[in-house]
Amino acid sequence: MTLPEIIGLNVKWYRYQNRMTQKEYANKIKFKIAYLSIVESGKVNLTCKNISLLAKSFHIPPELLLNEKTAKLAKGLPIRLGRCKIRDNK
Repeated sequence: MTLPEIIGLNVKWYRYQNRMTQKEYANKIKFKIAYLSIVESGKVNLTCKNISLLAKSFHIPPELLLNEKTAKLAKGLPIRLGRCKIRDNK
């Protein structure tokens, strides 16, 4: 996996953990839905500023967006949020 793919999958993972659709999350962080979609697909090189923004929006340290183990878990997520059960980490 490339670094943009790892970051994109981790964004998707944390978005799912927060039970947010792409539209809801894009509105929250003031990204266009189309841009968020290419971020999650790993087809864009993000700036440090945007990586920081994404991490802050999830209340996590930026290095968690670089975690390959979590990215691999995110590969198993369905395309749409409503099609999966998200486990609670409580």
